[in-house]
Amino acid sequence: MRKIYYGIALLVFIALMALMYGGSMLISFEVVIGGILLAGERGIDMAYNFLMDYPNFFSIAVYLIPTAIMLPWYYFAFIEKKGFRQTLRAHTRQLSPICFVWVAVLTFAAQHATSLVMTLVDFLAPSVMNDYMELIETSGMTEYSIAWAVSTLILPPILEETVFRGLILQYLGKTGAKFFAANIIQAVFFGIFHMNLVQGFYTFFLGLLLGYLAYRYDSILVPMAMHFFYNLFGTALIELETRILPDFVQGLIVLGSVPLLAIVLAAVHFRFGEKKIAVTKGEHIV
Repeated sequence: MRKIYYGIALLVFIALMALMYGGSMLISFEVVIGGILLAGERGIDMAYNFLMDYPNFFSIAVYLIPTAIMLPWYYFAFIEKKGFRQTLRAHTRQLSPICFVWVAVLTFAAQHATSLVMTLVDFLAPSVMNDYMELIETSGMTEYSIAWAVSTLILPPILEETVFRGLILQYLGKTGAKFFAANIIQAVFFGIFHMNLVQGFYTFFLGLLLGYLAYRYDSILVPMAMHFFYNLFGTALIELETRILPDFVQGLIVLGSVPLLAIVLAAVHFRFGEKKIAVTKGEHIV
């Protein structure tokens, strides 16, 4: 009977993909129809320009659709029986200020290590990298505003962590699978979810880190925090570094990111600076 949870985990992933990309197509279609009703054939160009000019609003609309489905799914699957307060206590009992310090430094290292991955992709497949950069330029990820904050820093961490490190990882845990295997599966799903080769490659490794943090702290809140920092550092911080730091300093930071990543992971694993808390490992997350 436990094997049925593999199917449920896959169903969650398929549902997310259908809601995200089906919702994207539906919203685009509705905008085009609205443009045609307002201005006839000229409305098609108006609709296209609207979507290009306001990508963050479009992204918010796309994310709200699956969020409205997946959060209740998570609530009824893993929160309702225990109660919200008890679940919140369980997800916060291992958290401390130093935890979030480590998460911030870990994210800083992971974000700059991503630059090495992208450099490798650019060397091996420059056309793939060019397509990715064009995608980023039209995504609105560097058009800073309240809409940008919602579409980049708030909705993605909430939805994606609820789905991948919440629903999928916990359903895989119910199969009896070891955490190592469950973590790889959800990270593969996380990479596929981004639907392009460059992002898929580095988000697989990011997914492994996020899954480990969920397991290590027995909490979905920690990977949510790292996801927030990762998106923030990957946009505002990287842009700031590019503007104020010489190229050789940026290069040193990138080269130092891998050993820093290893050091911080060791600190997280061995609870350096944290109080020792007697817990059953993976009681709530796998």
